[in-house]
Amino acid sequence: MQRRQFLALSAVGLGGCVGASGGSGPRNPPATPAGGGPIEEPRRLRIVDGIPREGEEGALVLVITVENTADGTRSDTLVARATVETDDGTAEYETSREVSVEAGAEAEVRLVFDVSYETWRDGGGLSYGWAGQL
Repeated sequence: MQRRQFLALSAVGLGGCVGASGGSGPRNPPATPAGGGPIEEPRRLRIVDGIPREGEEGALVLVITVENTADGTRSDTLVARATVETDDGTAEYETSREVSVEAGAEAEVRLVFDVSYETWRDGGGLSYGWAGQL
């Protein structure tokens, strides 16, 4: 009989511990996701737009506007890839640049390719984004 009273009292005592967190999920969430990699912060640098232009010496130049929505300075690497259809197939040209933008600011970044604007314009494609995402 005393054993039953003990079990009932212990269940009441444990009930208070579960409701104390005031939220769902574990009190101390894991530092890494189930896959094992680190939890990534949301990217605070945002690509606003990208406009291809002809550079001063005729090269293809991609002008990208980047905005920082974070409270502090953020840095990342922009990567761009131009493809050009040729008689021999497809040629790819890649360029990248480290970007650092202060909190709440915008920056204009120029990526210059080793292909002429005319050659690219006559049958090319363009893709750009952040390093590791392109």
